[in-house]
Amino acid sequence: MFAPSKRWLIAVLLIAGLLMVACAPATEEATEEATEEATAEPTEEATEEAVLPDPNCSLDLTGEEIVIYQQVDLTGPLSTIAGGGLANGSEDGVEAVNAAGGVCGATLRIERIDTQYDPPQEIAAYETHSAMTPPPAFILTYSSSSSLALGPMVAEDHVVNIGAGLFGSAVYNPAADGWTVLVAPTYADQTAGFIQFLSENWADIKPADAGDEIVLGIIGWDNAFGTAAITPEVLAYADSVGVTVLELETFPVGAEVDVQGNIASMVGQGANAIYIQSLAFGPAQVLGTIRGMQAAGAIPADLVLGGVNWSMNQDVINLLGENAAPVMNGYYGVFPYLYWNDADEAGVQAAQAAFDAGGYAATDHGVGYLLSFASIDGIAQILRHAIETDGFENLSGDTFRAAMEDMGTISAMGLFTLDVREGRRAPGQAQIRQAQVADDGSIEFVVIEDFHDLPDMRPPQ
Repeated sequence: MFAPSKRWLIAVLLIAGLLMVACAPATEEATEEATEEATAEPTEEATEEAVLPDPNCSLDLTGEEIVIYQQVDLTGPLSTIAGGGLANGSEDGVEAVNAAGGVCGATLRIERIDTQYDPPQEIAAYETHSAMTPPPAFILTYSSSSSLALGPMVAEDHVVNIGAGLFGSAVYNPAADGWTVLVAPTYADQTAGFIQFLSENWADIKPADAGDEIVLGIIGWDNAFGTAAITPEVLAYADSVGVTVLELETFPVGAEVDVQGNIASMVGQGANAIYIQSLAFGPAQVLGTIRGMQAAGAIPADLVLGGVNWSMNQDVINLLGENAAPVMNGYYGVFPYLYWNDADEAGVQAAQAAFDAGGYAATDHGVGYLLSFASIDGIAQILRHAIETDGFENLSGDTFRAAMEDMGTISAMGLFTLDVREGRRAPGQAQIRQAQVADDGSIEFVVIEDFHDLPDMRPPQ
């Protein structure tokens, strides 16, 4: 075999060593570059594509702002009952939406004007809002008078009015052209729903000395809200199910008004059921007077009592004070949303957590806060759909309304539903609840009939 010389081996080893030394820096440098590439932070562009601020939206509008225009009573006669809770609930709702990424990254902000629920002030507030930048695509209002007064104005300007003033003619009057959308069934639908409840359950709930004939007396405030309970459609429906509805009894808005004459008039005409179309101190006055007259033997001791959705609320309990249990016990309410005692529902839990964090008084634990908190979630859903469909730069009343109509129904955290299907501008479902005294002496609003379709009292178009 060939045997290499020592000199040749040394030369080979020397060359190999030189090659290793020469190659070492290049290898180390390549390793460092590879390590840097592997451990480098993702680029800002890659990060934005991977994580959007609002997981419910494919766009990123970080840095943009969407204004919510709100008109509410902060200093008027209903401010402590139907004002503060609405304002607090909506502010906390905005905070919750913004904390979750806003609307496609854009933050919400409320621009609020105190109207005292006075029609001229509602109009002035709307005109002020309309002159702001950006102009409103939608507004939030809470009284029947504002729904009625602003109906033609929002139609002309193509601004959606999301209203809690459930005046049917403000919604379905052809002149309004569908620009007012309500958060609960119209008052006419609710009255018909109570009539339906009476006619279907009279054998079980009627007073002991009452016959088969149902005679319903309705008492309400002498304003747009109070007079909205009775319409030609309601009277026609009542007649179709054999219920007699007496002429509406009205009384002025005011905590000290005497309603004994109204009650005596209804009972004198044979009323064995009475329906209350007012809120806050209105139901407290009527119920308190009825119980007092019953105790005095001036009217029958057994009457079926019920009322519109707003009449079954914490504020009525507050006003009745220690008399709440005996006065409200047995009272029925048309109830088109969930309430605080639906504590297993995620939306109620979220509202409760926000209410607790706000440190509000227990007397504010009413439907106003609950629904206004949830309404912001519903509005956020509509805004997302409008923005993703037509672009943020094209956000307007027209695209907001188109988004609502495309969605059909919008569930506000499961607490209530907006419904704009097939020409509707108000939901048509509700529960019937009854005020019952709990073991601890408090009043609970207990479900008697779960959500069901109310009679549709929309006027012919």
